[in-house]
Parts: sequence; structure tokens; C-alpha cells
Amino acid sequence: MVIKIHATDILHRYCRTSDEVLNVLTNAKVSEKDLTPVTQVLSFAEQSDLDENLLLLELDSNLLDILSQGESLVLRGNKNDSAVMCTKSRTYEVKTAEISNSLALVPNILWNSDTKCSSDERVLEEKEVLKVFYEYLEVRPCGPRLQKLRSLLEKGQYSGPEYEEEVKESGVKLYTLHDLLHEIQASEDELLVALKENFACCIEGCWRFLEFNYHFRVLSLILGLVDENSWALNGVLRCEVLDTLGDVVPSVILNHLLDWYTDENPDKQTSTLREDRVCRFLGEVLLRPAGKFNLQDFLSAWQQSVPEGMVTNMKYLEGIAIKDVTCQPQIMRFFPEWDLPEDVGERFKVLFQAREKWTVEDIRPYVERLTTGKMNVNALLTKHARASTLNGVKCYSARHGK
Repeated sequence: MVIKIHATDILHRYCRTSDEVLNVLTNAKVSEKDLTPVTQVLSFAEQSDLDENLLLLELDSNLLDILSQGESLVLRGNKNDSAVMCTKSRTYEVKTAEISNSLALVPNILWNSDTKCSSDERVLEEKEVLKVFYEYLEVRPCGPRLQKLRSLLEKGQYSGPEYEEEVKESGVKLYTLHDLLHEIQASEDELLVALKENFACCIEGCWRFLEFNYHFRVLSLILGLVDENSWALNGVLRCEVLDTLGDVVPSVILNHLLDWYTDENPDKQTSTLREDRVCRFLGEVLLRPAGKFNLQDFLSAWQQSVPEGMVTNMKYLEGIAIKDVTCQPQIMRFFPEWDLPEDVGERFKVLFQAREKWTVEDIRPYVERLTTGKMNVNALLTKHARASTLNGVKCYSARHGK
């Protein structure tokens, strides 16, 4: 049984008696025999900083298990960001939700099993309510918010050892993983994946993008060595690349490019050049400065730019370029996913401005990163786009288009 003390009672620290409790029971037409002999009398604590800073957070069993195992949950976000909560491997959005019935926080409150005793007389236990909650924080899985990553790392790009003194003198900030975790709203595992996908390189403890022309120059040296030695595409000698180019390119850069553009063979001695990644980058080399390219001219130039034995394929350019078939002649346009807005609605707006209709295959690379466990690509399209059929092919356009 719980009895509340009103605010006027708190000021005088009035203590209820057993007789008053019995009178309340009588007025409420409750039989004392139906209750345990212990009555808890609640009073409200004086307002303090605790009242303002204490928040109610709802966690599912998975997050509770993480805490019980001694791991941490970290809130990330700057003053103008909506907060997210991160485990080591996942990111969750944090939102305020209202409570239909208010909840009172009462430390050391006794439950039914704790209020049974052999006493024939009623026992009064005073308990203090620290705070009453009318809302709580709920967490839901969401994707990592990574758009800020590129803007941070692009300021301190690595252009070769001969330019490092200039970078130091410029005062530009270089970011360690610890620094990035304080800036980027993502879990550590998600951030490391994003750094790899964005081809960031850890140089002397700081994560750096390679300046585009420098990246192209080093890759050209590697491909040139392959051609000079007449190595097969699956017969690249990593050790010889490191020995031959080590005097002109730092080993950390060579290893970084070799890790990305080759796969080690089972013999552990040779590696195989990855056609998809080599072709993708060389396609970007052609498209980036031009912005757009006559489609047939581009396809011809692209095939000529790749190593002998490799075959270009449009699927290699997913997420960095789109084909415009509405004009004559048709064109290929540089359209990188990383330049699109992080907000789902804004992203779809930009996508439908760039192209009126999209097939699922074409739009997938531009929205896949925004998916969650409960919202896949098809669900995103159903929510933010309008489906139609064009020449027997299902297409999506702006939901509120003309």
C-alpha cells in the first residue's frame, strides 16, 4: 500500500500515523485484511539539479546485455545534432517519447514480497520520490551518420611526403580514430568500415584521404610496373612492388593501395589485381574532371585506360556515375553518392531532380546506406517514391511529381 503526502505536508515534514492510514482505508472502502502490514508513505524531494538532469531511458534486452557485460553505451553528437547512442558496433537514434501514465522514481521501494511480516500492527515506511517522469528517451536502430566524415578528412589530404611540411604549417587538423569518434555519429566498427570504404589511410596515427591526383599517380606506378614486368593480372609480386617503388612512395601508401586493389593468392607469394576496383577508379579519373562525357566516347576511352585483360562494366561505376538516356547523344555523368544529403527526404529530392525515373538497380547504390534493419531499399522506395511501369520495367519517380 502507498500513500502520497501533498506538497503542503512536505514543508512541515508532517508524519502520518497508523490511525490516519486506517482512516484512509476506511474512506476508500478497502479492508485492512487484504493488505500487507507495511504501508509506504511517499513524500516528494525538494527540487534540485538531480531533478533537471535525471532522464529516463528505455533499453531493449540486447542493449541491457551489453551493459551487463561491462561494455559502454555512448551518446554522440554536437550541440546542433540530434543525439545518437552507439555500442561498439551499432548506432541508435535517440528520441523523446511521452508517457501516458506518469512514473515516479522511488529508491528502495518495497515490493509485495518485502512487505510481509509477523507484526499485528501496521508498520509505516517513509519513502522519498526523487522525480516524476512524464516522458522518456527511446532508442531505435539507425544507420551511422557519416556525411561529416568526408568534410573533415578532405581538409588534410595526403599529397606525398614532400608536402607534409606545408600541411603542418597550414595548421589544418588531422584526426585520429579517437578524434573522429568525438565528431562522427557512428559506432567504432561502423566508422572503421566507412574509413575503409572511403579509402582513408592511417598515416602516423591520423586518418587521411589521399589527394586524388596523388592516388592516381601511385596507382599508375603500380600498374606500370605490372605492365613493365609482363606480370599476369593474377601474378602481381607484392614484395617486388614494395622493393622497386619504396624509394619514391612511402611503404604505408604502397601497402594501402595494394591492400585495396589486389587480393592475395593462396600461394601467399602473388596477388591478383581487382578488376572492379581498378576499373572503377580509372573510370572516375575520366569522369571527375569532365563532369559529363559522351557515353560512347567515355566507354571507348575507359576500356583503353584499363590494364590489358580487364573488361570494363557499367556496374563498376555504381554510386559514382549515372547514365542519361533522355538526351541525344546519351551522356555519362559524374554523380557520387557521397555528395548527396544525409537526410532521406532531401536525398530523394536531389535524386529525382537528377533523373526523373529510376529503376531499383540504378537507385539502390544511392539509398542503400540509409537502410536499417526495419527499412530496406524497397521499403524506402515505397515510402518516398511513386512506382510506375515503363516499357515493362518497374520505375520510381518523385511521389509528388507532375
